Amino acid sequence: MLKTIKVKVNRIVNICVAVILLICWGSVLLAGGSLGAASWWFIWAFSAVGVLIFVITWIRIIRRAVGRKPIRDLWLPLFLSVIAAWPSLWLFGVGTMTYPADINHVKPAVSVRLPFNQPITVGWGGDRLKINYHAQYPNERWAYDLLAEPYGMGSKKLEDYEIYGMEVAAPASGTVISAYDDEPDHEPGNEEYQTMPGNHVYIRLEETGTYLVLAHLKQGSVRVKEGQSIKEGTPIALVGNSGSSSEPHLHIHHQRQDPTKTSMFLSEGLPLYFRDTDAPPMPERGMVVSPK
Repeated sequence: MLKTIKVKVNRIVNICVAVILLICWGSVLLAGGSLGAASWWFIWAFSAVGVLIFVITWIRIIRRAVGRKPIRDLWLPLFLSVIAAWPSLWLFGVGTMTYPADINHVKPAVSVRLPFNQPITVGWGGDRLKINYHAQYPNERWAYDLLAEPYGMGSKKLEDYEIYGMEVAAPASGTVISAYDDEPDHEPGNEEYQTMPGNHVYIRLEETGTYLVLAHLKQGSVRVKEGQSIKEGTPIALVGNSGSSSEPHLHIHHQRQDPTKTSMFLSEGLPLYFRDTDAPPMPERGMVVSPK
């Protein structure tokens, strides 16, 4: 009787895990949008369950092997647990993958002006995870981190970074839906922060109705206000080191959902290109980009 119950429980667990994985990966690969983004984050969270099942299954395999009992019925839960647990390795940089959104099929994409009037260096950018760590996150799939020489020198002084205090220009015309600059700029390398974007400006684009997120701005430097219509090239703020930022830089990305109303866990990143520069439309990590 007990053996029969165990068999039924194991079967139910296997079916549940298989269904969850099928639905989540199916939503990511086929549905996209907010559903795909939410499923991607759930896959990460569910990996903890996968790790637990993996450990339990191996313990059962070892115990049966010692007792010379058959283990063939444990191969399926072991296989499912490996698939479920895989995303847990991404936290340690092992077996990572980009959020599976095809740049050639995700629409709309926008081309905007460079948010600076002088040469800038791409710290992270591009379509591949190797050159853009943001690519593993749905909302930041094609985000950029923009820097200026000198950078990355490990200094604790904000003023030692060329980009700190540099003027940011509106990359496109639109309406400001959020403007915030109350957070202090923290010491480089000290990532204690109040909110992830820190001081920011969010712009709703006129042409597409999608949104630009510009983050990590300098405290007290935002020159626009919520509800204001702005033209491309309008000075909007200065670069700072607020929020989740290891050193002064500008973070910028394009997304479908309104960032003031939709959680980052439900937001879908969209392709973002720069026009009128001497670099490719989607510049990659390490490239120096100058406005024409």
